[in-house]
Amino acid sequence: MMDPLDPLGQTGRHLPLAILLVTTAFGAFFGGAFITALIRASSELDWFKREEE
Repeated sequence: MMDPLDPLGQTGRHLPLAILLVTTAFGAFFGGAFITALIRASSELDWFKREEE
């Protein structure tokens, strides 16, 4: 009776896990690219530069 509650435990039913892994890989790639772009832009455009008197 546990079959409907455990779809990943069935043989040949690993599609949701594969989709989750691919989605996570794409998210990590684009998240890393976004963070890298923000860090690079902040250093090139001097977003947080203190004005020295």
